[in-house]
Amino acid sequence: MEKIKEKAKQTWESITLPDNLDKDYDERCDNAFNKMFDRFMHVCYTIFVVFSTISIYFFITRELL
Repeated sequence: MEKIKEKAKQTWESITLPDNLDKDYDERCDNAFNKMFDRFMHVCYTIFVVFSTISIYFFITRELL
């Protein structure tokens, strides 16, 4: 339980910390956010491609043939 409280405290401090106090910390946070967002977008694109492929398959097999 103590680890959860410490993580919550660190998260709250990172959210409420003003910008431009620590340039290195700001850069690391920005890079971590960009990396997370990039991975999220790759997952979304993959899901989109899979559903598009399934839809095209069923369109061709059910409607056109």
